[in-house]
Amino acid sequence: MANPRTPAAKAKVSGAAAKNPKRHKDRKTPKKARPIGPPYKGMTKAQIAVWREQVENMPWLHAGHRLLLRQVCILGARMETDPEMGVSAMQALGSLLSKLGATPVDETKVNHGEGEDDDPDEKFF
Repeated sequence: MANPRTPAAKAKVSGAAAKNPKRHKDRKTPKKARPIGPPYKGMTKAQIAVWREQVENMPWLHAGHRLLLRQVCILGARMETDPEMGVSAMQALGSLLSKLGATPVDETKVNHGEGEDDDPDEKFF
């Protein structure tokens, strides 16, 4: 089975687009991705704290990530209160964080713009 396609925004941030420009040149991205927004209304205080921490740590999140982030918040808050949280729940949390690009392995794939003060593409917007 082939690997899933890397979204254009992630390819740009991770450096994959620079490494293989032909592979990524025709990929389309959503024009106006809405911001992540506030936490869901039914979330607990502990879940909201996890939400705010994750949004601060992952500035690339947008509205399309809301449901995954909510699941991370539920499991993250549960981890604080339930030291005997099961292995499957911990694996689910790790998988969700990986999908959001928040694990240590995924973090190495993200270019955080060190050494760049200005975005060279900004002049086109």
